[in-house]
Amino acid sequence: MSAMVSVIIPVYNLEDYIEHCIKSILSQTYKNIEVICVDDGSTDSSAQVIGELLKSDSRIRYIYQENAGVSAARNKGLESARGEYIMFIDGDDYMHNQAVEILVKCIEENDYGMVSGHQKSTYELDEEMPLIESYDCHDASHEELFKTVNGNVIGKSSCAKLFKREDALKARFPVGIANGEDANYIIRLLATGMKTAIVDLTLYYYYTRENSSVTSGFSESKFSITLSFDDLCEFLRDSECSFLRAYCLQYLYQTIFYNRTNSIGTPAQKYVMRESKRIGDKWLEDFKNNDDIDAKIKKLFIPFFKSRHLYEFARMVKDPTMIIFYITRPFKKFRRKD
Repeated sequence: MSAMVSVIIPVYNLEDYIEHCIKSILSQTYKNIEVICVDDGSTDSSAQVIGELLKSDSRIRYIYQENAGVSAARNKGLESARGEYIMFIDGDDYMHNQAVEILVKCIEENDYGMVSGHQKSTYELDEEMPLIESYDCHDASHEELFKTVNGNVIGKSSCAKLFKREDALKARFPVGIANGEDANYIIRLLATGMKTAIVDLTLYYYYTRENSSVTSGFSESKFSITLSFDDLCEFLRDSECSFLRAYCLQYLYQTIFYNRTNSIGTPAQKYVMRESKRIGDKWLEDFKNNDDIDAKIKKLFIPFFKSRHLYEFARMVKDPTMIIFYITRPFKKFRRKD
């Protein structure tokens, strides 16, 4: 008998999307699946929608928890999963109907701990899914997992992936982190040395909707990506994974630059400026002394950290459309107390 795959869905107020997501899993060509819906205290009719689907397919499991965030929901699903393999999918996204079959075949033939396909951002709920008859599955280095391809970085998402259960349980999603929790989980798993692979196919459709956490305005919760990478830098401080250490240090400062600029004129501005300085100062010597970070990056990033205005000027030179953003954003005078 084929191995069971547990597909974990965190659900919070997704009454308009969750049925489509679940059906994309139930319609998989691979049938030995359990669909674990973890309701994170939804206040809409998400539970009723799931309940109706559950009546006609016993592969669906419904778990309720008081609202604690997406990381807590994924962790609960992970701890409740019965499958030999684990997958995560967000409740407003969907998968190619051959996704599970392809990923299982790849992981079983090569004894990987994690296999990932590619994901595609879309505004459509009915992307065309051509029949997949052949594909390439190859070993993936950390460098390839964190390479930007068509705007996406495979290693920063827990979705579009299949994990061996024993590997998936070696880490948990960081509770209290609302942005950057996926990368935190994946990097902690990669640091265990598990063997990884990539299938060069689009298997996951990331649905972009209005009022999602991605498209909404800046808030303190978005700054939590900096907190996530601060946590990862601590975790990797003595690790032998030199690429991951360098990547996390470099990306930490990228999040600081981005968040400082986008917080201007918002209620989160003072908090972001204060925490950006604290965390940036904390890791500056490690960043300077890391031999795996390109010297050119260091020469750019250190002045950018010291001066937000210099960073913004450089962005405007590289992309003149940013001028409009800087001119039209709200402005709130901020005075930092050193």
